[in-house]
Amino acid sequence: MSNALPRKQLLLFGLINLPLSMLMSPTAAMLPAFYLETTAVTAAGLATATLVARIFDGLFDPLLGWMSDRSGRRKIWMVLGVALVMLGIWPLFQPDADAGVSYLLAWYLLVTLGWTAVEIPHSALAAEMSTDYQERSRVVLWRQMLGFIGGLIFMASPMVLLGHSGFTDEVFAALAGFILVALPIGLVLMWRAAPEPNHPAPARPGLRDLAGALTTIAPLRYFLLLQILFGLATGAVSSLFVIYANFYLGHGDAIAKIAMPMTLAMAAGMPLWLLVLNRVDKHRAWAASGVGMILCLLLVLPLEPGEASLLPMIGLMTGFGFFIGLSSLALPSLLADVVDYDRWKNRKYRAATLFAFMALVIKFNQGVGGAIALSIPAAFGFTGKSDLVGQAVVGLKLGFVAWPCLLLMPMMILAWRYPLTRRRQQALARRLARRSATNPPSERSH
Repeated sequence: MSNALPRKQLLLFGLINLPLSMLMSPTAAMLPAFYLETTAVTAAGLATATLVARIFDGLFDPLLGWMSDRSGRRKIWMVLGVALVMLGIWPLFQPDADAGVSYLLAWYLLVTLGWTAVEIPHSALAAEMSTDYQERSRVVLWRQMLGFIGGLIFMASPMVLLGHSGFTDEVFAALAGFILVALPIGLVLMWRAAPEPNHPAPARPGLRDLAGALTTIAPLRYFLLLQILFGLATGAVSSLFVIYANFYLGHGDAIAKIAMPMTLAMAAGMPLWLLVLNRVDKHRAWAASGVGMILCLLLVLPLEPGEASLLPMIGLMTGFGFFIGLSSLALPSLLADVVDYDRWKNRKYRAATLFAFMALVIKFNQGVGGAIALSIPAAFGFTGKSDLVGQAVVGLKLGFVAWPCLLLMPMMILAWRYPLTRRRQQALARRLARRSATNPPSERSH
């Protein structure tokens, strides 16, 4: 491919995502239990902190995206984000025994703000590195693969450091030290690898364009609807698969044997999906992957409690991980195409704002999707404190299998009919190139 970016450039650009990826999903999964065990924080305090954090995200994620677009800069915001993370990561990962919910909330919000200030401009830069439909998927591949490696390093750190799976004070100290070193190094390498985009001042969004993005960009609304349906479905599976494997199938001692292959399949499958995307439109491949996810979930239903179901459960969840891995490529690449549409239709540069909406929906899905999924078995009498029998089993199967499948089916239909096809994006890219050639100083608003 003549317009392919060098692999070295993609590697240097994406390396910052390795330590950055440790700050969200892995931290959110492991830090609550660590605080409950080692500090004065209670379960009620954790719930309060989670609620406040989600409100905080709702206010600041779009605002940070808008500020990056308004300034026409990406890298300076990433510098600020790295500085905030470096300021907060050690106190967050090394709390005193008497630390309470205010301590947790203050440092967690600081690190979350830092993560947002790095993640959103970096995502926007990834979308702006190429205007080619296929090459965008390749940029995302390198970025996401390095992120997966960071997540695996995080999860494997107790085994590497201590020989067991517990996240102790020593493990979190080592992780904080690694992030403190790796994040600024990744920033320097990224700075040299990726050019700062030249966004003309007249095309930069005003404050009214922040909210106006949802009303003036029809493909964005379509994209976010798909992302919500997909995220609620996958959020339900991620919230319940440990509970299902433990309380129903009886594999509580083998959760890592189920989770690690699933995570590895997500990462290992991404290069294979990139080959598929060379021939198939991104939205069509994403819709087809939903069929695989539904089949994997439905085949879980016949599994009975006991040792005989362990290997099938490992295989089915590994398959589910393989199919869900396509979304890590498809979603950022599809949103980059929406950025092109916005530039053509509205003559605005709002890449960071659009990726901020995407980040906000991801966080919404993680919280709300898990809450809905957990409420379904709870409504049927599942408590986790007594034997799992009768209606509680039905509720657990409804939450883990039926509910995600019901969400994936409309997602597949809508994704198949996604409006920004390969042909339409290529036409947009040609029109933008002609506009830039005939009016290079700026893109004037209507």
